[in-house]
Amino acid sequence: MMAHNRGYPLAAALGTALLITSVGACSSPVPEREYAVPNNLCGAQVSKTSLEPILPPGKKISEQPTSGVGVDRCRLQVDGEVVFSSSVETRAEDASAHDVAQSAIGVEPSDFATDNGRFIYAKTGAVGRVQCPPSPETEASLWVTARTTHPASAKDMLALIKDYAKGTAETNACAER
Repeated sequence: MMAHNRGYPLAAALGTALLITSVGACSSPVPEREYAVPNNLCGAQVSKTSLEPILPPGKKISEQPTSGVGVDRCRLQVDGEVVFSSSVETRAEDASAHDVAQSAIGVEPSDFATDNGRFIYAKTGAVGRVQCPPSPETEASLWVTARTTHPASAKDMLALIKDYAKGTAETNACAER
């Protein structure tokens, strides 16, 4: 009976080792980001630290800018799949973030708001007003929108939309509105 008791700790240790090995074998490796995170969105400077949490892992990233009447869009693709879309939009001078969020994808007018209503944001999208210098020649406002297909936090989307609005203000987009 004593030999049986002495074997129990050994059997328990072997069982635990076998369990740990089998659990480790079942887990898949965490995918990695092999591409360099860009530091701009179709010409507007953004920090890599604000864009990085929004982008998924993958091998290759590419940028697809498009333009329409009053809207410039920027899509990012990772391994051929669109994972992020943004836009710079001209709106009426009195447009609000609520107005812009009504037509934006990934964010609702009732989502989180900050900076006296300048930004509205959620886990999948955000809108924000670009602070352009006043201009007697125009009665328009400039807005940026962002939408991601990759799981993000609302905090990350807010950081990105603020950074994107600032970067857009530093381009010639304000003068072109």
